[in-house]
Amino acid sequence: MALNDDLVAIYSQHQIYLQKVAAKYGNDVVPHLERIQSGVNDIFEHYRGMNLTPKREERIKAQINELTRLELQDYIKNLKSDTKGVGEYEAQFAARTLDDIIESDDFNSAVPTATQVNTLAIASPIKLGENNFITYNTMMRNYWQKWTDEIDAIVQQGFLAGGTIQDIQSRVMQAIQLEGEVSKTALSRARRSARTIAITGINHYSNQATVAFVGANDDALVGYEFVAVLDSRTSQQCRGFDGRTFKADDPRLGAVTPPLHPNCRSRLVYEVADKYRFDDEDLQRSSNFRVDGKLDPKSVKSGQRYYDYMAKLSAKDQDAILGPTLGKAFRKLNDPDKFAKLTVDSLGNPLTITELKKRDNELSRILKQQKG
Repeated sequence: MALNDDLVAIYSQHQIYLQKVAAKYGNDVVPHLERIQSGVNDIFEHYRGMNLTPKREERIKAQINELTRLELQDYIKNLKSDTKGVGEYEAQFAARTLDDIIESDDFNSAVPTATQVNTLAIASPIKLGENNFITYNTMMRNYWQKWTDEIDAIVQQGFLAGGTIQDIQSRVMQAIQLEGEVSKTALSRARRSARTIAITGINHYSNQATVAFVGANDDALVGYEFVAVLDSRTSQQCRGFDGRTFKADDPRLGAVTPPLHPNCRSRLVYEVADKYRFDDEDLQRSSNFRVDGKLDPKSVKSGQRYYDYMAKLSAKDQDAILGPTLGKAFRKLNDPDKFAKLTVDSLGNPLTITELKKRDNELSRILKQQKG
């Protein structure tokens, strides 16, 4: 068992690296958005002082549409190439990791090719929520289409309000300009959206690389363990699956393979056959829960799962993660593993408090007895 704990420890740290890579690829959209902002302004400047005719209006709209579409398509093209490279790297990383920890001259991992990983990632749907799936290519295409259409709509609204070209320019630039992280302007939201698809896409490719790796080494690998990030931001469905194991041929695998939602940081770690396992009680995985409102990064034993560790937090910190109602029920149930299984359905979809109360189990009875 400890060999698999070793893998959990390694991949928990590796996920931190992948999150940084994903954030970088998300931020790569900024130069494209800056060129859209300056380009739109330049287009209006070219017509400044001219009379606004229907023909001129259509020309301005067409030029802005082309500028926006080409810049965003270029970003997506680069993002897809970079993400494909991550998939190839992940397959190689899996092989190096397994070869290093097994340490046997008789064992050498088979490495899936970049094409094999890419084919699997393109064919496997991404889960965006309960009964909501999308393909990787559609997610990428939706990005540039959505934000091209949104800029077009802003420009159209600018013209509908009337006035001179200068008046229209002022309204449009105010609505689209790239500002701070929480700004509601179009290009600011497009930047946050790029970060989401980068994080989601890279997580998808890294997990599909793991699936491809298991398929290429089915003599040594028997399945998967679901590993969630141990911090206060982890979603209910990922918390509930942390530490759960699945056989390689489990029919639920497609529905439980991360990402399970946008910005998902969980992953599958391959499970090794019994004949390769060894014992070691000192393996560690990272955690970063909020304790008394402040981040408290530390290492914990690899065999410890999300709710096991959360049980050690104060009631206040538990309530900050679960909410007061579920937090109180968590402490009353006093069984982290059971709580994890009862708060999600068989496909990992989070259950609301109302849905939990309708079930016939110990947690539902506790919730129905609680006041407030």
